[in-house]
Amino acid sequence: MCYVLKILSRFNMENCKTSRVPMITGYVQQKEEDSDSLTDRLQSQSQIGTLLYIAVNACPDIAILTSFPEQCATKPTSADWNGAKRVLRYLKDTVDHVLHLDGKGIFYLECFADVDWAGEADNRKSNIGHIVKYGDGLVGWGSRKQTCVSLSSTDAEYIALAECLQELQWLRRLVDALASI
Repeated sequence: MCYVLKILSRFNMENCKTSRVPMITGYVQQKEEDSDSLTDRLQSQSQIGTLLYIAVNACPDIAILTSFPEQCATKPTSADWNGAKRVLRYLKDTVDHVLHLDGKGIFYLECFADVDWAGEADNRKSNIGHIVKYGDGLVGWGSRKQTCVSLSSTDAEYIALAECLQELQWLRRLVDALASI
């Protein structure tokens, strides 16, 4: 992934240590305790935007991680900056990983969804994520904060599954339309 190497160079992290995990445990709680505002908002916003681009186009595994600093893009803190740098260190460690679309085997659509119930400490909303596979290849993914507050973990899981199934339905119709051509 040549683009990731350019980004590491752009933020002076080409010689940084790598990280096997993209986020430390308790990042959200640590972020709340850290109130040091950054003076250079533009560089922080540029870094967040770059990570969002990578998450949308190539690395679904960092999608949720980029949403945390993005929510505070107008007033980034040093915890946001360090969290984004940790994601860059993770990308350096996984720079040779690629999305794999296999042309062999039986093709079928399959979806997976997950949620962290009431993961946001301030408003108790849940973060949801889903992936959709076609055969052995990943063809769709998403991660975002739920718009409503779930009353139970089961409720949160149903909402996440419903969103995943909406994308699955759309892709099923697309596959059926392409098959009829």
